[in-house]
Amino acid sequence: MSLQGKLEKLGLKLDAGSIQLLAGANNSALVMGSGTGASPVTTSAANKNFVEFRCETTTTTAGSDTRGIYNRLYIAGISTGGGESLRTFTTVEAAIGTAHGIHASLNFNSGSCSGQGIASRNTLHIPNAGMTGGTYAALQAEIYSDGTSSDPAAVTQLSLIRIVNAGHANGIADVDDDAKFLAFSGFTIGAGNMIFANAATPSHVIKCDIGGTAYYLCACNAAGLA
Repeated sequence: MSLQGKLEKLGLKLDAGSIQLLAGANNSALVMGSGTGASPVTTSAANKNFVEFRCETTTTTAGSDTRGIYNRLYIAGISTGGGESLRTFTTVEAAIGTAHGIHASLNFNSGSCSGQGIASRNTLHIPNAGMTGGTYAALQAEIYSDGTSSDPAAVTQLSLIRIVNAGHANGIADVDDDAKFLAFSGFTIGAGNMIFANAATPSHVIKCDIGGTAYYLCACNAAGLA
């Protein structure tokens, strides 16, 4: 039996020098995958990762971008459907301590960033053409109620956005001194813009939308303004 045949018996495929895990007959994956909703891959061992890659780059090339995983989906069929390049879903099935749908971290073993250091960056690209229709956002924070009995009244805290200053007490105090709640970049204060000067106190306002109606958040250009 050829090497390819032996690999396929093990659920593997040798393709252009790389080894792929073949999609199982009972799941919907096209290229590679394992498990289904009714029959997931399981473990009872603690502190295990089902998929794990640990990579390091030592390039010193200026302007180089290295990514642990690069995933891109092209949606080319005209329809009312859509898709996601990446969809992560954590389902809690027992009383547990902590769960996150996705957790993105940026930390430092040494050094620092001379430019941006951002734990999670969401970029909405506006094409080099006029756009019509649709509701667009670089970030959407959504709380979704699954059914008629959805009721968060008894939870300790519920919010669309939670701002946390955590870690060592000394660092917390320093961050509290230096951090800002919001940072606007690329915006110009002016009439008709998102942020514009107000004729009275407060000195400036920020446009927002609540249920399709324009509202304005108050902003002062100096502390102490009422």
